[in-house]
Amino acid sequence: MNDPTTRSTPFIRCDHVDLHLFAVQSGIPLLDTLEHVAVYLSCAEALAHQAPTATRPEHCGSLYWASQQMLGTARALVQASIDGLHAVHAGDEA
Repeated sequence: MNDPTTRSTPFIRCDHVDLHLFAVQSGIPLLDTLEHVAVYLSCAEALAHQAPTATRPEHCGSLYWASQQMLGTARALVQASIDGLHAVHAGDEA
């Protein structure tokens, strides 16, 4: 059985066109991917905790936006990993 790797997964849709700004690349080992997921989730959590106590209103919005971006990236990494696992179990090349 092949070691599972990520599948290409686009994420963060542009506002005014039907395109994605970023994509997880295919072929990344899942251990590497999951390590990045853990970091993104930790950072998003820290930013989300800081947002309500931001001393300047514009900082609250920026912290919230940054945490949302990190959560979107983490979600895409997890989905790319799941798709890679499904491909290995289905006998496809990842």
